[in-house]
Amino acid sequence: MSLSQKQRCRLQELAREAQAILGESKQPNDRPMTFAELEDASIEAGDFMTALMMQAEIESRGPATETPCCPTCEQVGELQTDEEARVLQTDRGEVTWLESTYYCRRCRRSFFPAVA
Repeated sequence: MSLSQKQRCRLQELAREAQAILGESKQPNDRPMTFAELEDASIEAGDFMTALMMQAEIESRGPATETPCCPTCEQVGELQTDEEARVLQTDRGEVTWLESTYYCRRCRRSFFPAVA
């Protein structure tokens, strides 16, 4: 994905806001952060933002338009009443969401539809 100029400008604004939130690049004892400390703080903030963006995107997706099929026998699954928490460890942090569970009577197993 290539960012547009408008997107880059907005991200620059968000970066300035994040810098203000992080506290003017100083340690609690009012000592200026070293370059390595600035980098670590920036990476942590960026990773946190990335995980939040991924989680928001996953949560905004609606249910599958078709009833998912069992990955083993490809028979149509039955939607279960309980949703199950899914946790995915990404390169940038943990993402958690609730996902519908389906059951295959033929294979006697539960499965989750693939997230597209």
